[in-house]
Amino acid sequence: MAFDDLPEQPAIFPHEAEIYARRALELSRRAASRCDAVFDVSYGADYYQRVDVYRPGRPRSALPVLVFAHGGAWTNGYKEWMGLMAPAITDFPAIFVSVSHRLAPAHRYPAPFDDCLAALSWVHRNIADHGGDPRRLYVGGHSSGGHLYALATLRPDACRSAGLAVDSIRGCFPVSARFNMVFDNPEPGTTEHRHKTMLFAPDENAALASPFHQIAGNRVPFLLAWGERDIPAIIENGERMFEALVAHGTPVERLVVDGLDHFEMALELGDPTNPWVSAVRGWMTETGDSAPQIARR
Repeated sequence: MAFDDLPEQPAIFPHEAEIYARRALELSRRAASRCDAVFDVSYGADYYQRVDVYRPGRPRSALPVLVFAHGGAWTNGYKEWMGLMAPAITDFPAIFVSVSHRLAPAHRYPAPFDDCLAALSWVHRNIADHGGDPRRLYVGGHSSGGHLYALATLRPDACRSAGLAVDSIRGCFPVSARFNMVFDNPEPGTTEHRHKTMLFAPDENAALASPFHQIAGNRVPFLLAWGERDIPAIIENGERMFEALVAHGTPVERLVVDGLDHFEMALELGDPTNPWVSAVRGWMTETGDSAPQIARR
C-alpha cells in the first residue's frame, strides 16, 4: 500500500528539504491511519502514475473534490507527502486526491504536466464512485506541484487534449509555487539553472510551460499563497502572478501566511486552523461558488 513501497529517489534539492520530506511522510502516515482512503489507484502504467483518494468517514455524495500535487522541484516527491492534508480537507466535507507524477530528469517536461492532466482526467471520470462531484473539481499543489496545476488551469488546449472540458476546474490553489519558467541564461549553480537543465529539453518552449505567460482569457478563480519567510524567488513570482491575474480580470486572492517558510507552508496544510485551509474551505463548501468574483488586492 502507500508508504510501504516508496522507491529511493536522488538527494532532494535543496538539502534542507530532506528534513521536510521525512516530516511530511511521518505526518501523512499518521493522517492516513485516521482516514477512509483508497491508495495507489493507477491512472497510467508507470509506478508514479498513481493517486490516493481520501474520503470523509461518513458516507456522502456529490462532494467537492481537491486534486493536489506534491512539490519536489519536479525531480523528487511522492503523493504520500501530501496525505497529511487529508483529515482537514475531508472534514469540510470534501474528497481529497493526492497525485504523483513521473519525475525529471528521466521524464522531462511535458511528462510531469501530462501526468497531472491525466490524473485529473481520471478523477473527472471516476470520482463519482467515491462520492465526489465531477462538476466541482478544484486543483492545487505545493511548490512544483502548484506550478503544474496552475499551468493545467491556464492551458484549456491541454485540458481538451486530456479529455477534460474547459470548465472542469472550478478553482486553483497553488501554494508557494513558481509561475515563470522563462530564464535568460541563468548562471550555473543557481536554482534557475537547475530548473532549466533538469526539467526542460534544450529546445523546449519555456513560455508554454509558464503559467505567467498563459493567463490571457482565463476566468478560473485563483487563490495564491506563500509564506512570509518563503524563498525570495517564490515570493517574487507570486507577487508578479497576482498582479498579472488582476490585470487580466481574473478573480484572485493573495494569501501570505505569517511566519512560515517554504517547507512549513506544506507541513501546515494539515492544520484545520491554518489560514489557507480556512480559505479553501470557504471556496469549496456551500454552493461551491464562494470564490471571489473580482480580484482582491
